[in-house]
Order: sequence, then structure tokens, then C-alpha cells
Amino acid sequence: MARLTWETKAGRIALSSCGALVALALVAGGYYWWGGPHERRVAQRVLDEACRGVLPSDEMRAVLGEGPYESGPGRSGAVDTDQAEEGDESGIRRVSCAVRRDEEHGAGHPTHEASVAVTVRSVPERKPADTAADRVSERPRAYEPLPPLLTDDLPPAALGHGWRGVFSTGEGFQHRSGGIAATTSVLLDCARDRGGLLVTVDVREEDVTLDDPGRRTTYARVATATAARASQKWGCDAPLGKPPRTVALPVNADEDVPLADASGTCRGLPARGSQVSRAWEGARSGGPVEVCVLGGGGSGTPGAGGFADSADEARRYQLVAYYGPYAQDARVDQQVRHGRYSEDPVPGDAPSGRLAGGGRWTSAACRDGGGPALFTVRPSDAADGDDKRHEPKVSAGDVAYERAALKEFARRSAAAHGCAAPTSVG
Repeated sequence: MARLTWETKAGRIALSSCGALVALALVAGGYYWWGGPHERRVAQRVLDEACRGVLPSDEMRAVLGEGPYESGPGRSGAVDTDQAEEGDESGIRRVSCAVRRDEEHGAGHPTHEASVAVTVRSVPERKPADTAADRVSERPRAYEPLPPLLTDDLPPAALGHGWRGVFSTGEGFQHRSGGIAATTSVLLDCARDRGGLLVTVDVREEDVTLDDPGRRTTYARVATATAARASQKWGCDAPLGKPPRTVALPVNADEDVPLADASGTCRGLPARGSQVSRAWEGARSGGPVEVCVLGGGGSGTPGAGGFADSADEARRYQLVAYYGPYAQDARVDQQVRHGRYSEDPVPGDAPSGRLAGGGRWTSAACRDGGGPALFTVRPSDAADGDDKRHEPKVSAGDVAYERAALKEFARRSAAAHGCAAPTSVG
């Protein structure tokens, strides 16, 4: 029998047919190799050009794969400014972009949807106790709210590893995230009193679970590596942390602890009999946002009414500490929503007071260049509007407890961040 070699016509036909069959088998089995040198260069160009060159290629590929990619605008409404131009009222420099898998070019390739949206913005230097810039009357027309943390009622996880940041999901008492979305926020303090940089990274990915610590760490590393590149590119020269080795999963609705055993953001807060005996908390590690939720009950499982149950025995209290740009953003939000319609002062008008709809706030001077910190407590049945008829009925004991809890929460958080003692709670 004649040997089948590439030198003979019969051999070429037979070997080509075998090659085609092998290729079809690989495609049918889900093994489709995309791209040669040209395609890889095109994919790299997408990463290099998105967000004006601050995206980290290796970390992006760890989420999105090797390509191909599609890029587009990031957060809706954000306007890129490569530098704060002369006469720019906001004085803020920002870039925003999104990169996603291009599934149309993956015929035969078992891909699943994945996207990464990134926003980087400068944070102007602020005086320790100045809240005037947070008033609506002083707010620049070009001011844009921060990208929201993807969090509902529950505390985010501190990023750690030397980073001032948080990792959050859409998990809440009334909402389960589904395990496919996460937000990482990193705040950098620039050298020589040049303000700071805030990096926010939103990742959405199908067919994964955030219970996998490897995926959480992969997402967080996009944010930390972007922060490092932006610090160098924008002349921030901020001190940087180390690449995260692992990232904690934010607390779930059924992961409460006895208040007496709290060791993080709820540590040392007062109880109130059976009405307030449980805590949902995160680690306290210098992040720009800290959250503690207090409530009652023995199981910690939210009832049918979820977080916003109006019954006294189901009432929960959410305490939040905002620092730097998040404190400014929270004050501006209160000014926009309530400042024009309420005769009572709102955050930005006074160092402490009563929140519209229910709850209280206080503040503390911070000398890190981020401006004053803001601390709030809100009951779970607080009203959204300004009509006092819709506010929850509170007793003198309720008011006294809100003040005591906020006072201790603010004191401990401010001390951990190196800020001055908070103003007396109004």
C-alpha cells in the first residue's frame, strides 16, 4: 500500500481532510482558538486606547479573556476631561470607559457575557472642616455625582492590603445580587497636598459566583492596578498598596452577629434590649465608606417586610461613615433632595442635625485633604420625602438611642481615620 505523504496528491487530499475533521471536532467540543498576531494587536490596542491609557492589560484580560473586545463610553453622563482646563468650574479631571467581550466574533467559542466599566476622577484638596462647597448654592454647574457603590443596605467589604477602598455587591435585605456584579472603589491621597484620585470599577460577568474568592480578587485587582497607573500618568504619586491576594465577601443578610461580639464597624455600639441586639458589620480598615447595621431578633433573617419593616421590633438602624469625596457627595445629595424644600438645616448647612425623613447626622474635621467626614444614622422605616406626616413615629427613647449609637459610631470611626472628635449629635 502506498504511503500517504504531503508529496503525493492523494496524501494531500487525505491529510487536508483529516485536518478539517480535527478542526471541526475542536470547534464542536468548544475549543475554538481566536486570533493570530494581528487580532492580538487589535485587542491590545482597544485596551491601550480605552480610558486614555490607564487600564492594566493583564488584569483586564484576567476578567475578559484574550479578546476580541468592544470599547465604549463608561458611566452614563460622565464627560472625559484629560486635564482640568483653565476656567473649569469643577476643577475635576476624569476619564470613563467600558470594555466588554465581543461575542459576535466568537462563533463556536463558548463565551459568556462580561464587561468592565472604569471611572477615574481627581479629587480636589479640601479644608478640614469646610462644608461650604457642598451647598447647592456653591456647587459648580459641572459637578457630577460619584459613581455609586453597588451596595444596598449591607456593609461593603474593606479592600485591605494597604488600599483605602471597598468591595461591594448588590446584596441587601430585600435584594439578592445574583452573584454576577461587583464594584470596587479605591481612593488615593496624592503627594504634596495635590488632592486625590478616586477609581471605581464595575464588573458584570455571567456564569460566575462571587463566592469564588479568585473572581473577587481578579475584579479588585483591576481597580488597584488602574489606580497605580492613573497615579503615575496623572502625576499623583500616591502611596500604593500591594496587589490583593484575597478579597473578603461582603456580609450577607443572614450573617449577623450578636452586638456584644461585634469586632468591626459595629464594635462598641450600645444595645437596646431585644430591639437592638444584632449587628451586620464590615472590617474597619480605613476605607472611604464604613457601614454598620443594627437590629433585633435572634435569627438575623429578614422578615417578609425586608429592611424597611415599620414594626418597632423589626426596625433596623443603618449607620454610615463617609470620608473624602463620598462625604461631599452625600452632602450634595441631601442638599439637592431636601435643602430647597426643608426649613431645617441639612448636611452642608450645619455640622450636625436631624435628617429629613428620619435619622440624624454629625461631622468631624479631617486633615487628610479630603474635607470633613459625615456620619449618619437612619432607621429602616425612614421616609424618602420631606413631608413630616410620613416620617416614622419615634419616642423619646428612640431619639435617645439614635443619638447614643451615632455618637459612639462616629467617635470610633473618626479616631480610626485620624480625624478630630465629631461634633455633638443634635
